[in-house]
Amino acid sequence: MKKNITIADSELPIMKILWEKGTLTSPQIFENMHGNKSTLKTLLQRLVTKGAVTAKENTSRTYLYTAAVTQQEYINSERKSFLQKAFDGSAKKMLLNFVQEEKITKEELQQLIDMIEEG
Repeated sequence: MKKNITIADSELPIMKILWEKGTLTSPQIFENMHGNKSTLKTLLQRLVTKGAVTAKENTSRTYLYTAAVTQQEYINSERKSFLQKAFDGSAKKMLLNFVQEEKITKEELQQLIDMIEEG
């Protein structure tokens, strides 16, 4: 992820909306969100300050917000962080744990094997 930007769990709903819908004004971002508008504005401003979201002035009182971090960059960063924290960076340990602890059908397991063999 660009510049090691950390996106807090509380900020993630805003990012998901921007990833899904693209460039929006703050009222457009918040229209289907629950919570205090002041808190939501603070979360959006934090994302701008961190560099996860860009703000471009549209009119004198309106800004357009765009995700500066892609969803794939976020997922890759979180995956690497989780893998390091929970499994000491070992994908093997993670996959073995997943196969042992989750209900995986033989078909899903075969798909995993096929993916591993391909690449």
